[in-house]
Amino acid sequence: MKLKVPNRRKKELNNRILLVDDEPLILDELGKVLSPSEASNTELNELENRLFNNSKTNRRKAASYNVCCCCQGDEAIHEVEESIEKNEPFAVAFIDIRMPPGPDGVSTAEEIRKLDPNIQIVMMTGYSDFDISEIAHRIPPEDKLLYMQKPIHSQEIRQFALALAAKWQSDYLLHLQNQKLTESNEYLKEHDRLKSEFVMTVSHELRTPLTIFKNILSNAMAGVMGKVPPKLLRNLEMADEAIGRLTSIINDFLDVSKLEVGKMKMHPEILCVQHTIEKLVEMISFVTDSKNIQLDLQVPNNELFINADYEQITRVINNIIENATKFVLENTGKILIEIEDRGERVGINIRDNGPGIQGDDKEKVFDRFVQVEKHVGPGKHGTGLGLAICRDLIQLHSGRIWIEDNPGGGAAFKILLPKYEPQEQKQNALTTESTEEAVRV
Repeated sequence: MKLKVPNRRKKELNNRILLVDDEPLILDELGKVLSPSEASNTELNELENRLFNNSKTNRRKAASYNVCCCCQGDEAIHEVEESIEKNEPFAVAFIDIRMPPGPDGVSTAEEIRKLDPNIQIVMMTGYSDFDISEIAHRIPPEDKLLYMQKPIHSQEIRQFALALAAKWQSDYLLHLQNQKLTESNEYLKEHDRLKSEFVMTVSHELRTPLTIFKNILSNAMAGVMGKVPPKLLRNLEMADEAIGRLTSIINDFLDVSKLEVGKMKMHPEILCVQHTIEKLVEMISFVTDSKNIQLDLQVPNNELFINADYEQITRVINNIIENATKFVLENTGKILIEIEDRGERVGINIRDNGPGIQGDDKEKVFDRFVQVEKHVGPGKHGTGLGLAICRDLIQLHSGRIWIEDNPGGGAAFKILLPKYEPQEQKQNALTTESTEEAVRV
């Protein structure tokens, strides 16, 4: 039940007390204890000063508790209903357990708790037909339930009322704070969603003219528009390279936005991990060969399969290898790709002998726009989105990616992906055939 804001100042203690007992004499005595006719409740003032930092030196005359007395459970339930409707809830309810001939106090407290989950309840009895554990089970939560044995001293009642009213107020203020935080969080989520939508829109709009520019440059460099002087050709090549780099950055922003709003499309298929990575290594080996970087691949004898999006998985592997080429030295650099059978998972390890990644940076490199500046040679700085996209794509495949230190020096990127067993594929095919046969019959 949502807590409404009572019609009073936030820093004012809620002094509304509900007393429920079938003996009028006890009700009268309790009422006199909690609501004396001529008394200044100094304890209440002192508590307010401590709780809310009231700095007034001259204490005002404190109001006594606003007490409502009921002789039967039905009457008490009705009073609570009215208090909720008027948005003036009770802070504390003292309820006698045995109240013949009407409903007992435990049943009454159950109904009151349903109406007002925030009220502090104190069960009172001289003799009870109920076990304390049963009462706690029927009237949760336990932090808003207390048990008092009769006879009860007046000072004990006052202290209970004082402490529980303050507790109600603390819970109330905490609820208000949480409510504000929830609203702020929802606002930030919506703001983040709108930001992602905006980035997606802008990225789409930018890609179209860039594609046109790139086509014009490609045609010009190919001589479609006539012979190009060498100096102009070099300038065109620089412009083409810059457009390619800008396109890559825009694509990264577009993909991050898609991942944030859950619009990244997947086209899963059954892939043999060895064949997929072997093909990728063959495609990118010219980059490592040009820098004289050793690129090795270790694969198990048995074929391993995953159900994954080919473009996304190869993009992750390619990104990590490409990063490694920036951090290892030319001529002495080494990159090793290992494929492992890890039971229900397939492990892909990419190790290098570069400078490595230290301490907290192992986690930070997967955050957006974070870069660890440890290039060992000239190179172009990216946006810091590559590894963040890798992490999100792997998580999209129900996998995990992290970094460890390479025992031989450098960094070791570890990837785990769910394995797809060939038997599953065969079983799916048999199930499909059986279904089709049943339909034909």
